[in-house]
Amino acid sequence: MFRLRIITPEKIAFDKMAKFAEFRTINGAMGTLQNRLPFFVALDIAELEIEQEDGHRIFFAVHGGIGEFFNNVFTILSDAAERPEDINVERAKRSLERAKVDIEEVEEIRRKELEMKIQRALVRLKISQKKER
Repeated sequence: MFRLRIITPEKIAFDKMAKFAEFRTINGAMGTLQNRLPFFVALDIAELEIEQEDGHRIFFAVHGGIGEFFNNVFTILSDAAERPEDINVERAKRSLERAKVDIEEVEEIRRKELEMKIQRALVRLKISQKKER
């Protein structure tokens, strides 16, 4: 077991013991168990799956950030971390559609912002379909 903390500017979204966490860095997928060597990674906008100590799996839509594993504590700092029940599906769908339309009409810098907006909406919609197992 290791302690997993997810911290956003607004709140501590999660602070419990975990058996396993699977997430995506900007370089690809990764997972962690207890007693591993320390690491520090840049997180992608993606799904985070956590297996809790009781075996239940819970999910978050994580909007990038950083992750640090040190002394059996995995700390994630992110702009946002949303559980399925926190996601407004209709709003995410509208945001996705607006960004898809806007991306066709913009210059390169704005295009990157819109691509991230699309990625956030897609991960929200994916996570909104997941329930604890």
